[in-house]
Amino acid sequence: MIGGVVLVVFSILLLLELAFIWSFKVGFVKPIEIDSIQAWPSVSILIAARNEDENLEACLNSVSNLDYPEPHLQVLLGNDQSTDHTQIIINRWINKSDNLKSIPIQPKMNGLIAKSNVLAQLAAKADGDFLIILDADVTVTEHWLKTMVAQAMLGYDLVSGYTEVKHEDYFSAVQKMDWQNSIHTLKVFSDKGNTLTALGNNMLISKKAYQSIGGFEALGATKVEDLKLLLAAKKQGFQAFQLISNGKAKTAPIKSVLDYVDQRKRWLSGMLNYRMLSGVGFVIYRLLLIEMIVGLFLFSKPTAQGLIVVLILSKLIIENIKQHQIRKSLNEVGVKFSLLEPFIISLLDTFALVALVLNPKVSWKKRKFK
Repeated sequence: MIGGVVLVVFSILLLLELAFIWSFKVGFVKPIEIDSIQAWPSVSILIAARNEDENLEACLNSVSNLDYPEPHLQVLLGNDQSTDHTQIIINRWINKSDNLKSIPIQPKMNGLIAKSNVLAQLAAKADGDFLIILDADVTVTEHWLKTMVAQAMLGYDLVSGYTEVKHEDYFSAVQKMDWQNSIHTLKVFSDKGNTLTALGNNMLISKKAYQSIGGFEALGATKVEDLKLLLAAKKQGFQAFQLISNGKAKTAPIKSVLDYVDQRKRWLSGMLNYRMLSGVGFVIYRLLLIEMIVGLFLFSKPTAQGLIVVLILSKLIIENIKQHQIRKSLNEVGVKFSLLEPFIISLLDTFALVALVLNPKVSWKKRKFK
């Protein structure tokens, strides 16, 4: 009896994923063409940096090559108590860029922690009509900023940009697939008017919305400032949008498996703490392949085991269809079938969940938080 229920649940979840694929195909909302915009509003890019001397140079170089009108662009940098050469890099860029400023950061101002503490202090100095949150380990394409702002000008007060993981080795390829397939799901919900979360490494919020919700100060001490910012904005009726566009950002891959698991642990903690129902669904969805493999060993009847094998193969095909749809929406060519990557992603998420249960403390940039 229980085995039959489990098989039905697995089948329903896969049918839902097929529905997501169909919805992505027929309901995909394309970004607005930037050539249709005649006048661009003022924008402030906020970059929180902590021990980013390996990545910050590339980030600032890409920002300096944006095609956004320079008189309307402000870049604010906050050095969050770095112990490496981050400040040296910042000082060098300040000397050669008139629209880039370094803002002194006070630790735990107004009780804030982690990245939200830095961003709150940067936002207080921002002049732009739109605030762009950009991580220091991210590089952006020439049209990235115009793509974000153009979408906001349609009436969206919060826009999550499209981010890819830089492909450096096999582990980074796993991360790239994870990011793309996650954004695929977020895009489906966003295009139906229900944005689930925001991606805080590459996102826009209007100053109007930011001030209306009371800024990061109103969110309190949090490690998932992007999710809480989205929830607060939606609560006040502001609209959000998930972009998939060639005006994109690329993030540096996480180097170690332990750091990857730690990041996913922080994300899981945020979803379960602030969106319990969808958080539980998120966990079940993310661990589905591992759940199926466990089911394969729990069932003794060959028929049931055969059905689970079919479901596992179906899940692999679905994950690869998502990849194809993302690449097609970006006008990218080439077909690649990923066999092991979905298993690795689900396994690492399982490790993250176990780690969260055993130790609820999470970390950001090597600092532990409850």
